[in-house]
Amino acid sequence: MQANKHSAKPVKELKKPEKQDLQERKIVRIADTDLDGSKKVKDLLRSIVGISFSYSNALMKALKISDDKKLQDLSEKELNELKEALNDPFKYKIPYWLFNWRKDETTGLNAHLLSNELKSKITMHIQQIKSSRSYRGYRHSFNYKMRGQKVKSRGANFYGRVGSSLGVIKKKEQSQTGANK
Repeated sequence: MQANKHSAKPVKELKKPEKQDLQERKIVRIADTDLDGSKKVKDLLRSIVGISFSYSNALMKALKISDDKKLQDLSEKELNELKEALNDPFKYKIPYWLFNWRKDETTGLNAHLLSNELKSKITMHIQQIKSSRSYRGYRHSFNYKMRGQKVKSRGANFYGRVGSSLGVIKKKEQSQTGANK
């Protein structure tokens, strides 16, 4: 008699995943942004909305973090310092001319805003300009260019490339119009 194919086979033990070093697979959340720990801090800071190249360099110098240091190599103390410096740049003596929101219209103070805070502040500011019905507000409400750019050819705007170019006639149409004359 033939043995049953489905007879009891030795059960393989499930291998427990080896404990990876936390430093290798670390993802850090700073200013509502998930940052990959395997990349350089200088480059990762620029991926946060509201932080420019100049501001990221100023932060690195103020916190005395080397340019080639990776995020996973930062200690908890350094990470906390970085988060604190993003929230309160005045404490770390970062120059005010690097801030992205200078001389607020209501308070008159300089501030550096990040991610969602910056986006909401910009949209609220644009709504305020629209409601004032100033020249800029009018241009904003109709999605026109407002900083002196040419508008005859329309170019690219909020809706992409709009309108056809002027003075261009296709060869087929040109030959037909020439024959009609």
